[in-house]
Amino acid sequence: MPRGLSQDRGGGNRGNKPDKKNTDTWSAEEYSGLRDRKDLQSALASKGFTWITGSPADNEKLSIGKNAQFFGFVALRYQSGRAANRGMLGRAVYAISDESQREQMTAAVLAEKGSLEDWWKAREEILTLLEDHLYTGLPINREKNIALGEKFSLLAAKVGIIEAKAFAALEDSLTAEQKERLTAWRADPESAGDYGKDVRVESDDLERSDHKQLEDLYAKAFSWLTGTPEDNEIIPIGQPAQFFGFVSIRHKSGHAASRGTIARDFLTLLTDEQQDVISDAIEEEAHVVREFLENRHLFLGQLLLLRTDPSNFDERRTAGLAREMGRLEVEAARIEAEAYRKIRATMDGTQLAAAMKMRGNYVLDETQVEAMDMEQRGSTLAVLCSGCHGAPGQHHPGMPAPNLDGFWNRPIASASHFEYSKALTGLRSRATGEWTPELLDQFLENPKKFLPGTKMEFQGFLKSEDRTALIEHLKTSR
Repeated sequence: MPRGLSQDRGGGNRGNKPDKKNTDTWSAEEYSGLRDRKDLQSALASKGFTWITGSPADNEKLSIGKNAQFFGFVALRYQSGRAANRGMLGRAVYAISDESQREQMTAAVLAEKGSLEDWWKAREEILTLLEDHLYTGLPINREKNIALGEKFSLLAAKVGIIEAKAFAALEDSLTAEQKERLTAWRADPESAGDYGKDVRVESDDLERSDHKQLEDLYAKAFSWLTGTPEDNEIIPIGQPAQFFGFVSIRHKSGHAASRGTIARDFLTLLTDEQQDVISDAIEEEAHVVREFLENRHLFLGQLLLLRTDPSNFDERRTAGLAREMGRLEVEAARIEAEAYRKIRATMDGTQLAAAMKMRGNYVLDETQVEAMDMEQRGSTLAVLCSGCHGAPGQHHPGMPAPNLDGFWNRPIASASHFEYSKALTGLRSRATGEWTPELLDQFLENPKKFLPGTKMEFQGFLKSEDRTALIEHLKTSR
C-alpha cells in the first residue's frame, strides 16, 4: 500500500510531547496536550466558571469534529499558531479530490450517521445525570454514569474506525500530484486558501445538514494523513469531560474567550476554601486523566494500524480500550461536577454577581447593545477585543493576539513580539501599509473570509453599526 505523506509511520509510540517553552501562550493554554497541575487547574477553573454562569443549553454545545477527535487536527492548529482553518482545509482537500474519492468520503458520512446520532443521545443522558447533581445536589448514580460513559465512548470509537478506514482508502488512491499538494499545505496551511476559498463541500447523496460533516471529514483526513502519530495525542486542555459549557462560551464570544484568562480571573473571585475544592479535585482527578490519556494512546495505535497494517487491527482490543476511556472520562466528569457543586453552594451574592459580570465581558447581550448610543456601544464591544489583545495599556507578552496600542500609526502587522500570519503581512504589502477605517471595517465583518489564513479567531461583527461604533472607539482609545 503506498504510504508516505506523514513524517512518521511508526506504530503509535508516544514520542516527545511539544515543549511549552517553545510555543506561544495561546497554544500552550489550550492545545499543548500536556497535563501538569497548572493545566488541570486551568481546565477545572474554566469549566467551573462556564457551568456556574451558564445554563444546561450551554452544556450541550460542541464544535463539529469533537465526536471523534483522534486524527491530529488539534495538533495542526497548535503547530500552525491558529493559521490552519478546519473549514478551509476541508474545502481545499475536497476541491482536489476526484469523483471516486468523493464517493468514498460520502459513504463514510452515511455509514457513521446512525452512530453519531446515538452518540449525541448518550451524551445528553450523561449531561442529565451531571446536571441533576449540579443543580439539585442529588448524588450521581456512578453505576449508571459509567455504563453511559462506556456506551458514549464505544460509539465515538465506532465513528473513529469508520473514518480511519475511509482516510486510509483515500490515501491509497492519492495521486503523486495530490500528495505533493497536501504536503505543501501541511508546511503552509494558509496556502490552502487559494483552493478552498470559494468551494462548497456537498454531495447529492447526503442531506444538506450532513455537508458540514463531510467537510469535517476532509479536514481530519488531511491532518491525519500529513501528520505524525504523536500529533494525534494532542487534545484540548478541557478534555476529558467536555460537559460543562466551555465550548459554548467560546462560540458565543466569537472565539474571543481565552481559557487561561477565564481560569485566572475566576480563581481571583474564589475564597481560599473554594480554591481548595479545586485543588482537592485535581488531586483526585490527576490519575484518572493520566489513565485516560494512556488508554487513548493505545487506542490511537490501533487506529493507526488501519493505515499501516490492517490485518493486525484488533477490533476486540479497540473496543475494550474505548470502554475504559469512557469509564475514565465520566469518572473525571463526576469529580469535577461534585467540585463545582460545592463551590456554587458556598458562593455568596457578591461572588455570583462578579462571575456573571465577568461572563458578560465575553458574551454580550445584543438587546442591551442595541439600546446603547454609539460611544457606549463601541466601548462595550471593545471588551471582546481585550480578551486576546488586552485592554489599552494592559497588553503583556504571551497574550494570544498582538498589542493594539498605537496600531493606527504603525504599519499593518508590525507589533513587536508577535508572529503574524502570512495573510496579514501580505495585506500590508497589498494595501496602503497602514490600517484605515474602511479596511478595518472589511476585516471586522468576517476576518477569515476577508483574509483567509488569518490567525484571528473572532468570527466578526455582521452589523455595520457595531463595526462603526468599535472603529470610532478604537480611534480614541488606542
